[in-house]
Amino acid sequence: MTRPIFIVAGEASGDAHAAELVRELQRLAAQEGEKPFRFWGMGGTTMAAAGVAPLTRMEAVSVIGVAEVIRHLPTIWRVFRGLVADVERERPALAILVDFPDFNLRLAKRLARLGVPVTWYISPQVWAWRSNRVETLKRFVTQMLVLLPFEADFYARRGMAVTFVGHPLLDRAPRFSDAEKPRLRAILGLPSDGRIVALLPGSRRSELQHYLPPMLAAAERLAGIDTTLRFAIPCAPSLDEADFAPFLQKTPLPVTLTREAFYETLAVAAAAVVASGTATLEAALIGTPMTIVGKVAPLTAAYLRRFAPLPYVGLVNYVMGEVAVPELLQEQVTGDNIAQRLHQLLTDEAERDRLQTAYAAIRARLGERGASERAARAVWERFFAAPAPIPKS
Repeated sequence: MTRPIFIVAGEASGDAHAAELVRELQRLAAQEGEKPFRFWGMGGTTMAAAGVAPLTRMEAVSVIGVAEVIRHLPTIWRVFRGLVADVERERPALAILVDFPDFNLRLAKRLARLGVPVTWYISPQVWAWRSNRVETLKRFVTQMLVLLPFEADFYARRGMAVTFVGHPLLDRAPRFSDAEKPRLRAILGLPSDGRIVALLPGSRRSELQHYLPPMLAAAERLAGIDTTLRFAIPCAPSLDEADFAPFLQKTPLPVTLTREAFYETLAVAAAAVVASGTATLEAALIGTPMTIVGKVAPLTAAYLRRFAPLPYVGLVNYVMGEVAVPELLQEQVTGDNIAQRLHQLLTDEAERDRLQTAYAAIRARLGERGASERAARAVWERFFAAPAPIPKS
């Protein structure tokens, strides 16, 4: 009988990591001579392409911040109830929850009550804020798989069993040579002349509201200084051209929107402005000089400042334990400030060299390639491998 696995991701990077894990688990099952698993749950287009079906689309619940969640609460609650009802009916052999902590922590509690073992893949940032969530994780999560070495130390010190598997981005993020870049520009539909500035406003519609207007304002200011600059936005799989149209229609600049070419767009960019999140780590692995921006609704910002002040917002800076890549936060996220920082990246060779040195250190700290394979092996051995025979005396 095919074994069902319930798997949930709630944003673009989790969707990609979950899809890789699904493929590796299916490969392991075939390698071990077992029937394939049947995966179902919630995610995006990448998980769907990996064979997760039926799939509740994650876009309806993929929002950031206290105020944003409150506005979308009826939809989030409806999706949550639907997933729980599916689990009660299907009774999966395992649930894999991928990041997305506010939603998935509540889901883990319900799964535990139903007797479904839970693997948590990609730790919530409890090491940065709301560390009290560790107790909830210890109570309801059967297996914790983490991507960053300091996360393993964090959980171990708090008495939670944890497995460090490394970061799957090391397998996914390619390194392009300078000789390849003219070809990439042609494939992306970008002009052959002029330096490229990449604008990365995030993978959620709510993030576009926060980031795209000041990013486009910065682009207009830069174009006024250097008319040869070109601008490109890599479109996340969770978004489409219609999401960008209301913003792009308001700017006189020609901005190229690239599809299914996230890494290629970063590779040809001379500089980038990147919304806080996994994309900051991806830009570092590609080697794109960047500045980081972080902005949430005023209510969310007030909550964070009062109850959970963060030392940084960029994942690259947490990996380094310092502000290796400068950040612009909240009121600082303006067209003028972004333009000033991007201009520095385009003109200051010493700053570009400093960032490349930091990026090399980041790559070294992330471990070795093969993270998805190691994660799949850890899941297999914990839940599905046949027990070793007892040797005869």
